[in-house]
Amino acid sequence: MNQRQVLRGGGALVGALVLPGLLSGCGLDIGKFDYTEPQFVGSYAAAGSTTVVALGEDRTFTATGVPDAVLDKAVRDDTRSLPSEIEGTWKYVAKNAADHVELTVTDADGLPVRMRDLPLYVADADDLFFLPDQLGREKVVVSRRR
Repeated sequence: MNQRQVLRGGGALVGALVLPGLLSGCGLDIGKFDYTEPQFVGSYAAAGSTTVVALGEDRTFTATGVPDAVLDKAVRDDTRSLPSEIEGTWKYVAKNAADHVELTVTDADGLPVRMRDLPLYVADADDLFFLPDQLGREKVVVSRRR
């Protein structure tokens, strides 16, 4: 073993031992969110927009002003249009890649409408957002009303 190989090995060992401590010390959270459903209960509104979402304790929701692009991606039957106010049930889905509040739209009889669930992605417990553009170039952020 020459001196260069020893230095590389020593540097890798120091990096493996020190880097996790540095990351945890600077407050970088490399894990997933640690929320529970009750933390999301409340009313959220978008600044400068008519988008309002209310998540109830009984796991029901109402929403107005949901962007058409979000609704268009969710509707399975092209001939069906959704009213300006939608309602249904919600649940918090914790996944490694994209934690979100999943909105299931129901009709007047309380039955799920034939459409995909609407994801309301989690920025934190006070800020949620719709992604009208799946590439993430556009976000409609709704913030908790106080």
